[in-house]
Amino acid sequence: MPSCLGIYVDKNLIKYAKLKKVRDNYKIEAYNVEVFENLNEALNKVVLETNSYKDPISINISNEIYNYFDVFSELDKKDIKKSLDIEFEMLCNEKGYDKGLLESRFLLTDNKEDYDKFRALYFSANKKEIDEKISILSNYKLSSMSSVLTSITNLLSSNEKENVAIINIENEIRITTVTDGQISRVDILNAGLEKAIEQINKAELSWKKAYDVCKNITIYNQEVQSLDADENEYIEIIMPAIEKIAKEVKKILGSFNEKVTKVYITGMGATISNIDLYFQDVLDNTKCEILKPFFIDTNSLKTPIKEYIEVNSAIALALDGLGFINKDLNFAPVSKFENIDNLVNAKENFDTSQIKEWFKEPLNIQEKMIARGIAVFLIGIVSYSIMSGSISSRISKQKEEAIKRLTETTEQIELLDSELTQVNALTSTYSKIIDSVSSISNADTSNEGRVIAKDAIPNLLNKIMFIIPQKVQITSIKNTNGKHIVIEAVSEKYEQLGYFSAAIKTEGILENVQSTVGEKSDSLVQITIEGDLP
Repeated sequence: MPSCLGIYVDKNLIKYAKLKKVRDNYKIEAYNVEVFENLNEALNKVVLETNSYKDPISINISNEIYNYFDVFSELDKKDIKKSLDIEFEMLCNEKGYDKGLLESRFLLTDNKEDYDKFRALYFSANKKEIDEKISILSNYKLSSMSSVLTSITNLLSSNEKENVAIINIENEIRITTVTDGQISRVDILNAGLEKAIEQINKAELSWKKAYDVCKNITIYNQEVQSLDADENEYIEIIMPAIEKIAKEVKKILGSFNEKVTKVYITGMGATISNIDLYFQDVLDNTKCEILKPFFIDTNSLKTPIKEYIEVNSAIALALDGLGFINKDLNFAPVSKFENIDNLVNAKENFDTSQIKEWFKEPLNIQEKMIARGIAVFLIGIVSYSIMSGSISSRISKQKEEAIKRLTETTEQIELLDSELTQVNALTSTYSKIIDSVSSISNADTSNEGRVIAKDAIPNLLNKIMFIIPQKVQITSIKNTNGKHIVIEAVSEKYEQLGYFSAAIKTEGILENVQSTVGEKSDSLVQITIEGDLP
């Protein structure tokens, strides 16, 4: 049984309602109204309290703007979108909007003034605000995000045939007009309850109490001109706001080409007692009713209907998540669970009574053969799926192992190449030194006049080989005169050269050892070590 959590955010107020669908019936599982300071914390709290981690979530867009455009009906959908985008871009240039900061959707309706064209309701909302809500709900199953102006029509009965206007009285006033079963117009009025709520909040020092005051207000009409002030506190604040709203609504409805025969009132204002009677007087006896969700049976309710009406906006959004939404008006990213949802809905809506009727009658021989063939075919598919899944799993594991070993081998080869380059560099250096020493040794083959022994230099090199640090390179060895030896060496670190100089002295390789402080060139330090052969 699919469920959906509908969340309506308005200024510092959150209304939520969780609906469960059982075949063609809907049940409200949870609902409430919360005042918040931090939207992130508030939304996560609502999901936690309603246990909606895995359920679809539907939320409204805020501060949307809307425009009307005409477009030729003969165009295909792609060209209609391009045409509307061009129209909107021109409008943005005219009004100074930054089109790049806005996300837009559109709804096509019949144009009774020109049947060759569609009338397009073009909705736009701030991308930053949309992305903020998407980010907060990223760990959950966000299925839809739409304007409450269009979603509120979900609450109407499918049998509704009259031209109706839905007045959603919240902090702002939103009017949705439905003509011949289509949304023909939407209006957002500057009037609303926001300023009245702010005044009450200053007196009560609580937004929650300020919102609750509305539910306890009873307004007067032409027949009831006064009420006990003690029982109707803050009426002097609420009443002027209601009067202004009613006048603005009358002005809007009076501008329609087609007469509205019924007005529905919903939202926070719908909880004010007698508001439907008051609007009916102001609107010249146009029939006014409080909007109740079509699936609620008021005769069997244990909960006061006013509590459900207060969260009508959230209920309408929850119905969006249960399949009511027009996908062209969805501002949410495409849900990765959409296909699963379709399967669940198909399962819920499937009529099993037909199957029961089929099995009441005995099968003939031909039907039995077909049934057996289908059974064998299904068994074969299941077996093949299991085997192919097992084989695919093994191949994937072997592929991962091969990639891992290949990576390790590549790293080892790169390491060996690096070491080989260092060895080759040292080999070249020492070869030059050996050639130099050989030339010194062979310069005079006679022992006469020889200052040092013939094998003194090879012995010196042999001793140095055992004490030289790994990261020290000898760049030059010279026998300047007599037994005096000058060694030049380089390294990246002073410590390595210091250790090398000290080892020559302590191991007795040279006597009277002296060394320079060291000079750094680029990244290498160069040092000169002098001493006499023992």
